[in-house]
Amino acid sequence: MSSQPEEVTLDPEDWDEMTALGHRMLDDAMEYLKTIREQPYLPLSEEAKNSIITQLPNKGDGEAKVYDVFKEHIVPHSVKWIKPNFWGFVIGTGSPFGMLTDMVISGTNSSAGAGPMTFINNLTIDWIKEMLEYPQEAGGVFVNGGSEANFTGLAVARNAKAEVDMKAEGMQDVPRKMTLYCSEEAHHCLERSVELLGLGNDAIRWIKTDNSGRIVIDALEDSINEDRKQGYHPFCVIGNAGTVHTGAFDDLNGLADLCEREDMWLHVDGAFGAWVKLSEKHKHLADGLERADSLAVDFHKWMDMPFTLACTLVRDREAHFRTFVYGHTAEYARGVLELSDDLLRNPHHLCLALSKPVPWLKTYMLLRAYGRERYSKLVEQNIDQIHYLAELIEKEPNMEITAPVASNIVCFRYIKDGLSEADVEKLNRMILDELWKINLWMISDTKIKGRYMLRACNVNHRSRYSDFDILMERIKSIGKTLTKEYT
Repeated sequence: MSSQPEEVTLDPEDWDEMTALGHRMLDDAMEYLKTIREQPYLPLSEEAKNSIITQLPNKGDGEAKVYDVFKEHIVPHSVKWIKPNFWGFVIGTGSPFGMLTDMVISGTNSSAGAGPMTFINNLTIDWIKEMLEYPQEAGGVFVNGGSEANFTGLAVARNAKAEVDMKAEGMQDVPRKMTLYCSEEAHHCLERSVELLGLGNDAIRWIKTDNSGRIVIDALEDSINEDRKQGYHPFCVIGNAGTVHTGAFDDLNGLADLCEREDMWLHVDGAFGAWVKLSEKHKHLADGLERADSLAVDFHKWMDMPFTLACTLVRDREAHFRTFVYGHTAEYARGVLELSDDLLRNPHHLCLALSKPVPWLKTYMLLRAYGRERYSKLVEQNIDQIHYLAELIEKEPNMEITAPVASNIVCFRYIKDGLSEADVEKLNRMILDELWKINLWMISDTKIKGRYMLRACNVNHRSRYSDFDILMERIKSIGKTLTKEYT
């Protein structure tokens, strides 16, 4: 009998040793989160770079050594956007239990459709619809982030409203140019989706906004009418439930009324802002959200869940299903594709990916652990903290609010009498540079209608009111120092 070749595995030779390493990794991670307020951001050093950059090892360096590189040379130089004073971007800050759910779910390496995963998916989608007051008869699917959630909703919109069989003929055979509409404040990921869907970015009509950052519906209607005169096919309006610049909410009921009149699809980008629905005090901002034909929401932003968690909800479940199935279904599966409820809720049939992990399990565990009330309070807390910051700004003679504070974002700038608009912009850019030396991306900046301003966006469950006091003192101190050159 010939000898067998040596068999290999990725399981450890010594399970006790691997368990000890695992406990060390978990302890380190918990200590990092526990002390995140004090954790500094360190620019990438040459030592760290030299430790990270290496030839791909043939034999492997071993688990413990690789973890040491991670702990000593990667973590210290990573951007600390989970710190309590990070308000630069709409990213989200995670949580200790969220980290643990990620770990144990990765340990099982579960796949969609296995064991209890399907009905957990369905249950969690139902919870989401309930929280957002979206129709319970609608469907939904978990995807990897807000960009993919918007892409999924727009893919269904395109196929549902196309004047050809999009699955068979595609964009090459559409009889009229398809056009869609969003405000000038809409997120740039929408442009990427439109391009990848074959519509071309010149199919987008960027509609002006009012002084509150809301799409001007009269201007939208004029643009639609003009396109119809040109022989085009207006098929979709994209509404904002919380713009990334100012946190503004479009008049979603007004957009829904227009779409009903014009036989158009209403998609709403609610990546972070849709969660105001959890707050009794602020839910009115998203009135009309429930009338959207499709809705994109994130969990790793304002819900502070691990990356990457998002969801697309679609009212017309069959249109959703037909966008991603049939035209490219394996022959052996066609015979069983009858439109049963189970089939219309199967995540394999509702998005681009076929190989899917189980993101809904993390969402399920976190929603069940903390409940609606905790998340509602966090949403209200973040909005109230931003309004507190706005009040501090309004009290300062050398500062001004530059856009209405609708929800959890405030835009503002430091000013000084006698300065030109160009000098005000230069001054505020310098203030931001100095703030970033203290804490990278503590706040960010933007331009609205050509005017430069600073911007603080709060989706941070670790922030305290005192953190905003400190921010204001730093801006006042930096501004006072920098303006001396203008006196």
